[in-house]
Amino acid sequence: MSVLEVRDLEVYYETDGEPVRAVDGMSFTIEEGENLGIVGESGCGKSTLAKAILGILPKNGFINDGEIRFDGEDLTAMSEKKRRSYMWDEISMIPQSAMNALDPVYTVREQIVESIEEHRRGVEKARANETVDELFELVGLDPTRADDYPHQFSGGMRQRAMIAMSLSLDPALILADEPTTALDVIMQDQILKRIGAIQDEINSSMMVITHDVSVVAETCDRVLVMYAGKLAEIGPVEEIFDTPYHPYTVGLKRAFPNIQQPDQNLISMPGYPPDLAPPPTGCRFAARCPLATETCFEEQPPEVRNGGLRSRCHHTDRIDSELRPYAGEIQVWERTEAGREVTGT
Repeated sequence: MSVLEVRDLEVYYETDGEPVRAVDGMSFTIEEGENLGIVGESGCGKSTLAKAILGILPKNGFINDGEIRFDGEDLTAMSEKKRRSYMWDEISMIPQSAMNALDPVYTVREQIVESIEEHRRGVEKARANETVDELFELVGLDPTRADDYPHQFSGGMRQRAMIAMSLSLDPALILADEPTTALDVIMQDQILKRIGAIQDEINSSMMVITHDVSVVAETCDRVLVMYAGKLAEIGPVEEIFDTPYHPYTVGLKRAFPNIQQPDQNLISMPGYPPDLAPPPTGCRFAARCPLATETCFEEQPPEVRNGGLRSRCHHTDRIDSELRPYAGEIQVWERTEAGREVTGT
């Protein structure tokens, strides 16, 4: 059963000229108890997608078209009051700036208790305080520290406290935007294990937004790869990391070190994502793609299925023979339109 269903979602930002199409025609689902990872370069639309789901877009942001269905109800068609009732109660967020998201003039306990009382009318204060203690134990914090102020916490402790707050109402869906950013690898591992254990306990789903593919590999069941506001590829985490069928995913995979293949060449794809006000006519990755043809610059790519993967590319049939064996060679990427601009050749 789908907890979240996004259909043909378009999220734009108003500018002095053409609107920026930050999310453009996005469709995917998150099933009950499933973790979906969203990966891609900065500016590809990951955080905009989360803000659209939560209804917290900035003033110049708006949903141009599409649906966001949570438990069958379209969040985009709800009144502001009804939609707000879903936040934290059914859908919660671990924000990107979690370490700085707590109010400095209130104790951490007061802030979590306030959230519980706001959404659980009639709950006794003693019970709300017990919940705070239980949550602190779950995230590996001493419950007595809940009476401290945020500035008395280390960065990792504040991150854990925000995770505790996001789980205080047993949400069905957690949106985690860079949940381990700025944490060392040991702390990252501890945080991810805590989140997984808590999820098992409350049977929640999670959407993980991150630049770190290792976080996705450790926590997610499926991966959605975004590029310039569009879905490039989506599928089971094993297939995405083993045999992707979109050139961007192939390049992204070769840009990160693999401890199982320490001698693997790492590459950096030349160029940058395109301007989205307005976006290019054809495939948005065409200028950086080693397989690009004239068709790629002129026509939107179709969705093609390979095993459990859905990939949007004109040339998935050429991946195995023409790109995958040579993806670790930087010369392959330098021959692209963007590569020639960078190298001057």
